[in-house]
Formats: sequence, C-alpha cells, structure tokens
Amino acid sequence: SPAQFQKWVIAPNAEIVRRLKARNPNAVIIGFPKGAGGKLAAYAEGTGVDALGLDETVDPHWANRELPKGLPVQGNLDPLALIAGGQVLKEAADNILSAFADRPHIFNLGHGILPDTPIENVEMLLKLVRKG
Repeated sequence: SPAQFQKWVIAPNAEIVRRLKARNPNAVIIGFPKGAGGKLAAYAEGTGVDALGLDETVDPHWANRELPKGLPVQGNLDPLALIAGGQVLKEAADNILSAFADRPHIFNLGHGILPDTPIENVEMLLKLVRKG
C-alpha cells in the first residue's frame, strides 16, 4: 500500500540518501526501487535520489511522462529481449531510446544480464545504443 511503501521504502531510503549526502555532498545516488511501478514518482520525490533506476516492468513512455522532469533515469531493457536478439531487441531498444530522448538517460538492462545471453546480441545492442 502507499502508506507501507512510504514507511518501509521511501523513509529508510531518504535517510540513507541524507546520511550519504551529509558525508559526501558530491555523491551521486541512483535509487533502484525494483517493482515500485506507480510509486516511482513518489520514491524519486521522497528520497532525494539524483537518478532513478527502472526495472524492465516499467513502460518507459509512462515513466518519462510521470517522473519529475529532468530526473535522470537508468534502464530498462528486458533481459529476455537481449536473449531474443534480432528484431525483438531492436524494437525494445528503440522504444527505450525514443522514450528518453529528451531526458538524461543511462541505457541499461532492467535487471541484470542472464548467463545464457548470446554475446552477439550484446554486440548488437551496443551498436544500436551507440548509434542512437
């Protein structure tokens, strides 16, 4: 629930960010509230993170509309698209790149590379991202 999310996720993360910034004001902190979904904007605003990691379940176009303007994001390619490769990978990468074209964005997977990912698909993804 939103109240539980505030109590058990936002509040403790805000305290971690506060303490880290007190020790090192120049620290850049990327929060990654995996599975937060519709609570991502509240997390971003309530914790004071400098950027937000998005898991693969988040629609990047929705995130671009709903998150605070200018907040850098990281993510959120589905690791299964990377395994699939080909047109599936191209469409997934293009969708993410177009969604975040006007926002600071670190292209990344939504949650880790899987062991059986073909290296040629990783190479293809690098080419797609570097040209984009």
